[in-house]
Amino acid sequence: MTSASVVLIGNNVTLSFDDIEANFAPAIKGSGECGVLYLANPLDACSDLNIKVDELSNGSSPFALVIRGGCSFEEKVRRVQKAGFEAAIVYDNDDDGVLVAMAGNAAGIKIHAVFVSKASGEILKKFAGSTDMELWLIPSFENSAWSIMAISFISLLAMSAVLATCFFVRRHRIRRELPQSSRVREFHGMSRRLVKAMPSLIFTAVLEDNCTSITCAICLEDYTVGEKLRILPCRHSKLLTTQRMT
Repeated sequence: MTSASVVLIGNNVTLSFDDIEANFAPAIKGSGECGVLYLANPLDACSDLNIKVDELSNGSSPFALVIRGGCSFEEKVRRVQKAGFEAAIVYDNDDDGVLVAMAGNAAGIKIHAVFVSKASGEILKKFAGSTDMELWLIPSFENSAWSIMAISFISLLAMSAVLATCFFVRRHRIRRELPQSSRVREFHGMSRRLVKAMPSLIFTAVLEDNCTSITCAICLEDYTVGEKLRILPCRHSKLLTTQRMT
C-alpha cells in the first residue's frame, strides 16, 4: 500500500489531500504527475464515459474524478483509461474517512489511480473542469527517500565488493610471486680481487697431467708460448680450466 498526496494549485489556492495509490496501477514516481481534473460522466464510471478527451480544449493531461460504488475499482479505472484520461481519482461514497487500497488486475492498466476520502472528493468536485487549476499527484517523500536510500546503499555495497575483490586479488598475486622473486639473484661476475687471487702460470706447452690445452675454454683463442694464464676451479675436482689474463 503506497501513500501519496493529491495537491490542487491555482488562483491563490493550494489544497492538499491524502490518498492511497491503487495496487494494480503504475506507481507515481519522481516529481509526480500534473493535469487538469474533470468529472467523469457517469460519475461512477460503471459504464462507458460520455466525455472524451478529444473534446477537451485544454492541452494539459486530463484526470477523471470518479465516485466509489456500483462496480469494481478495476472496471472504473479501465473505463477512465478507455476514454483517454491519464489518471483516475476515485473518492469514497462513505463518510468514515478510511482510505482503502484499490485492488484489481494490473494487466493492461497504464494510467495512475488513487483513492481519496469523500470529504476530499466533494472539495475536488468544486474545482473540476477549471482549466486554470492544476492537479498534482505527488508520491510521498517518505517513500521516495527510502527508495533513494536503498539505491545508495546497494550501490555502496557493490563498490565495496569490487574494491575488496581487487585488494584480495592483488594481495594473492603478490604473495604468489614473492617466493619466486626472493630466489632470484643477479650475477654481476667475479670481483677483480677474486680473479687475482686465483693461481696463475706461464704457458709453455700442453701438459696432460696439468689438464691444460692449447685453446682457452672461455674466449676460444689459442694460447701462445709465454702468455700468463689463470687457473679456474671447475666442478670436477681434478679438472682445471685456464683463462687468458688481461
